[in-house]
Amino acid sequence: MNSSTRARSKRDSTRWERVLMRHPGWALQRLRPQIHAADPQLGRAALQGVFFVLERWGRAAELQAELQQALQDARSQRALPEAADLSEALGRLHYQRGDYVQACQAWSQSLDWGADDSRAACLARIGLTHLCYALGDWARGGRVLDLAERHYPRLATDAYLHAKVALNRAVSLRATQGPQAALPLLDEALAAARAVGHRDYEAEATWHRARCARDSGEAAEALQLAQQGQALAQRCGYRWLQAQTLMLQAELQSGDAALAAAGSVLSLAEALQSRSLQAQAHGRLAELMQAQGEFGPSWYHAQQRQQLEGTLSQTELPGLLEALIRFDEELPPGTPVPAGELAGLLRRALGELDGLTRHVRGLPSSEVHASTQAELLRTASRVEHLLQQGLQQMAS
Repeated sequence: MNSSTRARSKRDSTRWERVLMRHPGWALQRLRPQIHAADPQLGRAALQGVFFVLERWGRAAELQAELQQALQDARSQRALPEAADLSEALGRLHYQRGDYVQACQAWSQSLDWGADDSRAACLARIGLTHLCYALGDWARGGRVLDLAERHYPRLATDAYLHAKVALNRAVSLRATQGPQAALPLLDEALAAARAVGHRDYEAEATWHRARCARDSGEAAEALQLAQQGQALAQRCGYRWLQAQTLMLQAELQSGDAALAAAGSVLSLAEALQSRSLQAQAHGRLAELMQAQGEFGPSWYHAQQRQQLEGTLSQTELPGLLEALIRFDEELPPGTPVPAGELAGLLRRALGELDGLTRHVRGLPSSEVHASTQAELLRTASRVEHLLQQGLQQMAS
């Protein structure tokens, strides 16, 4: 493929992506018949487009068998860049269900098969960031997200991924530095989402703002934003986000309104096959019914939550964290950092250090594990290294 053909293909891909975001139903009707086209490359591209639409509608599981077959075919034909894309999609499907080990394996394969600076590799690293966040490993998640940015040279012109990275950065900052630190990133994500016409991420930015308001003690504003996010998600058929915004409403409300919201979350979570969301909904229903003196139903929902949480690969988490180590490429001591990246890296490292320090201060000394101490020392060392480089650059 010569350079002009590659450029034309990239323009066509970008155009189709915008169509998928703005007019998913129209695009779905035209892509479905192409899945079994005589040209396997065209068929796999159509399949990924259909997955993009059905994923936001909460119907990604319908395509699991076809995705796995397409992945097998791509590998047998040595079409490894396409295999990387398909494996990344399968990783998202597994993650949504709570199958974290399978998600990690799929995203690992994407990094093995795709070019290090490819879009698939960037998406896989963002997926691994989600996985770190789900496991509560905020520091490592932030570093993996750094890699997603650093290795993808087209991020500045790829508004979809720009919005995706900014949303994930905001999640990390809210958890480690507080809600106010996340707000500028949410503004950035919202602007990028609007630029590309991705209404899902507009809705998601609104939901994250609602969570920031809740964390700031602004319950009324949080509820209003959660309801606004729900309406936006419902308008574009983003069922996962509908469930998340309803879950937040169930947390912020009480009585019948909270019961109705939590019940809707449970129905959506079951349709999405999301065990983590189902567990959250059962947990909230148990609390609400206990408050109303309905101890039988409360006990049932509490048991359901416990059983679901027991299926989320808890016993495999240590091994899974070990599997993530090879994606955690911290800069070795003494590695020069470009001046343009230094301020951002230092800001994030200071945030990690502050979050870790507050976490350790809140624990009894007997519960401060060696791994936590090692993480604290390693982060402090990285801050010191970055400060030294900043001083050297100022002196020169």
